[in-house]
Amino acid sequence: MNLIQIALFVSLFQFGFGKSLWDDEDSSYQKPILRISHINIYGESRYMKVFAFIHEDRAHFDLKVLLKQELGSNFLIFNLKVRVRPQGGASFVTLLQMKRLDLCGFLSDFSGNSMIRYFLKSNMQMSEILSCPVHVGNFSLANVSVYDIYPANLQNGTYKFFVEVVEGTGEIAKVFALQVTTDISVPACRVAQE
Repeated sequence: MNLIQIALFVSLFQFGFGKSLWDDEDSSYQKPILRISHINIYGESRYMKVFAFIHEDRAHFDLKVLLKQELGSNFLIFNLKVRVRPQGGASFVTLLQMKRLDLCGFLSDFSGNSMIRYFLKSNMQMSEILSCPVHVGNFSLANVSVYDIYPANLQNGTYKFFVEVVEGTGEIAKVFALQVTTDISVPACRVAQE
């Protein structure tokens, strides 16, 4: 994945100044309320054990990975998708989909490029900067905010954020998958009092 693809993706979710699109100085604007309903997580058992923990505020989560076998010896790709079922709607529709992104290229760009790290600023904490091959060990991603994975302009509904890592040249189709399902409600705008 090249720098332009990453910058375009990240610009959907955050300003380059480290300020989230959710931060609006207009006091008449009411921020949407995001609440994680559940997280589905999968790790190929030959490679890893994975765990997810939803914080009490239901707006943040942690991921923990115990990697049992090195990853990255085969070509690793990842796919991203955001889907929504609007309130009152019967089915989900795709808002954003990115396929066949080079995971090792992304990790290399992330660790070696200060601009990408700047674009991806958030309160999220990674146990260490990853690089390929990803070596055996314990890894964690703490305090991930759902406000950082969904765009700011939302409507009431249920949203699903998917990310999956697959081997592009191996016999294992899916190495890791994460689905975060979030209920979002947008408060009605207040009418200014005269």
